[in-house]
Amino acid sequence: MSLRPARNYRAIQRPYTRLEYIKSKPYSKIQKFDHGDPNEDYDYEIRIESTAPFQVRSNALEAARMAAVSQIRKRIAGPYFMKVVPYPHHILRKHAMAGVHKAERLQKGMRLAFGKPDARAAQLRAGETIMLMRVKAEELEQARYVMEVAKIKLPPMTRLVVERIGG
Repeated sequence: MSLRPARNYRAIQRPYTRLEYIKSKPYSKIQKFDHGDPNEDYDYEIRIESTAPFQVRSNALEAARMAAVSQIRKRIAGPYFMKVVPYPHHILRKHAMAGVHKAERLQKGMRLAFGKPDARAAQLRAGETIMLMRVKAEELEQARYVMEVAKIKLPPMTRLVVERIGG
């Protein structure tokens, strides 16, 4: 069964994170948060930042990470450091009846049903960093392209910020 559209989960709700009350906890899809060498002396930092408050599923964060890593392998030869910053704490719930055929005929008693745990999401505020990448000056254009490819996998309320960090 396919995933529901992201617009169903994009609005920020009250955080649902108390794991001791949840019987079947969905796991985060993100496999690895850090890539590369964090201790190197880099010249530039490229960040994907949110421009509005929204939720992003762990599936989307993992897709952006995988897209970035595949482009890094093709394009960047020198040292780099990439990090997925937010951790998906919020647990999304889905009402199983609402995703099937004839869902418009739900009973009124189930209108505000609580739902079963379905997936995880990270809740982001405006200006919060989603992914960052640090590179040397000669790799800046390739790194910018890598982050633009990763940005495609995320909701449209994001922007790319390039900042000089080296002396």
